[in-house]
Amino acid sequence: MGGVDFVDTDFRPDYRFLDVEGGRLAWWEQGTGEDAIVWVHGLPLDSRSWEPQRRHFAPLCRNVFVDLRGYGQSSRLPAGTADVTGLYCSDLGALFDGAALRRAMLVGFASAGHVALRFAAHHSERVAGLVTINGSPCFRRQEDWPWGFADDGIARFTAMAAARGIEGLTDAVLDPALVFKDLSPADGARLAGWFRPMSLSAGVDTLMGFFAGIAGDDDRGLLPRIPARTLLISSTLGEEVPAGVALFCRRQMPNALLAELPDADHFAFATRPQLVNALIEGMWMRERRSRG
Repeated sequence: MGGVDFVDTDFRPDYRFLDVEGGRLAWWEQGTGEDAIVWVHGLPLDSRSWEPQRRHFAPLCRNVFVDLRGYGQSSRLPAGTADVTGLYCSDLGALFDGAALRRAMLVGFASAGHVALRFAAHHSERVAGLVTINGSPCFRRQEDWPWGFADDGIARFTAMAAARGIEGLTDAVLDPALVFKDLSPADGARLAGWFRPMSLSAGVDTLMGFFAGIAGDDDRGLLPRIPARTLLISSTLGEEVPAGVALFCRRQMPNALLAELPDADHFAFATRPQLVNALIEGMWMRERRSRG
């Protein structure tokens, strides 16, 4: 498979739906087996963005994919939600129950990596293993936290949303010069073209749930409370979540391993799928062996 060949897929998920407080959660699955992986997409995408992972892992195990509230086929993000991360964690708990998952390996990208970290800290009994791809416990720069968005960076996204709505916000979030530096211009345009409808469907309110909500979280104190064996995948070219974030997490978490991807940018699961899949499969196999 070429770098972004999967964007031409004709695959259509067979969605299922769960009633959750204030809305409905959409999910689907591929593969079978006692061991399961739960895949949680990040901003501004939905569950279909895991296509290169679906293709690789469907023959290996049961895979459960979810649209977070506001994205894909799930209902809109409830108006006035003060703790978006808390809502998403509650929805993950409902997904585990609805999909009859006692324990599963959890994979989260970017903003969903943040959600996965909090879920693993509060629900360790359900997390058989954890993988974050360019996730962070804290997305906003502070005096003692040099990584992440400065206030003027947040303001830029907010201003773009006010001026041009979801079209402008999508342009900013999927700016090839910012997030696809590891692809040729042609491949970057193809991938952005595949991601763009997912972002447009999510809408301004959902994306601003990150910039006005999740970006204000500071979950650094939760990291030592995550017992699950964790793989932290970090892209060396990424600007949204600099490589120093994963190194900090590695030092704070009791059972974490760090894998840095050289010359990879933010959406590494899609731009470097073979490498990311191999790393996650290695983690999955290690977890299986550890359980005998």
